[in-house]
Amino acid sequence: MAAEQEKVRIEQAIERARDGVSVRIDELDRRLRKSLDFKSVLGNHAPQLIAGGAVLGFFLGFGLPRTLTKLVKLGVPVALAVARIRASMKG
Repeated sequence: MAAEQEKVRIEQAIERARDGVSVRIDELDRRLRKSLDFKSVLGNHAPQLIAGGAVLGFFLGFGLPRTLTKLVKLGVPVALAVARIRASMKG
């Protein structure tokens, strides 16, 4: 009889633990889907992306001066590195 009660208590404890894990997994899934939603991120930054594309198209259409070409070659990797560092500090 005591063994049967112990078995029931263990099964109840397992069920409670499973319930808590599923709630945490759902919360983690929600957070990941929200932070990795590229459509909403792109939608929020659409004006900046359009302006950047227009400037880049203008420079490519009229030819880039050498100084500006070197600046872009250096600036883009630096900007990407800074963005990654900022993202890792937030997360």
